[in-house]
Amino acid sequence: MKPLNKSDWINDPLVQRRLGKIWEVEGEYFQVCFEEVIDVLKAHHKKYNDQIQNRQFITRRYKDMIGAHGIGKTAINIGLCTLNANEEKDKRKKTKDHIFGYITIANKVVHDFIDNKIDKNWLRKHCHLWLVIEVTKKEHDRKNILRSDQKSGVNVDYNSKLKLKHYKDVSDLHIKKDFKIRFKNLDYKKDLEERRANLESI
Repeated sequence: MKPLNKSDWINDPLVQRRLGKIWEVEGEYFQVCFEEVIDVLKAHHKKYNDQIQNRQFITRRYKDMIGAHGIGKTAINIGLCTLNANEEKDKRKKTKDHIFGYITIANKVVHDFIDNKIDKNWLRKHCHLWLVIEVTKKEHDRKNILRSDQKSGVNVDYNSKLKLKHYKDVSDLHIKKDFKIRFKNLDYKKDLEERRANLESI
């Protein structure tokens, strides 16, 4: 177990190495799925202009399309956990928390799209948006980890969540040194990459 600084965990060398490993194996697949999202945003922006960044649009249309499925998988696990979760032996008392949450992910993507910030390197730099942390179910209570409010827009800010400011009452953050990244359905993902490449060559 390696302790992490909550305000700067993203820059930890082990965190970055594991994100790099995941990108090395699944990055092309992530990119293919994400390009589908961008194509939809382009079509919506052409019809609805900047209305697509409105709260109602994001929560109704993009929370699931981008937040949950923007890269073709709902979560990236690199072994992040709280101290209490690591010490808890009963798996039924633990859960995975999406650090940013679907609303914040969608909000970040849509606003960066509007601001013309999304280039060919954007997803590689931001795949951490889909990271999860293992916490105890007690820590996962709404009083301890603040959720994004779809109606008011509270607790949606990306930069605040990057520093884990919404983690109000949880034990110290760690990353498991002996964690093994699991890759699933790689044949399917490779097939999708090839089919998409063939379409682009036509």
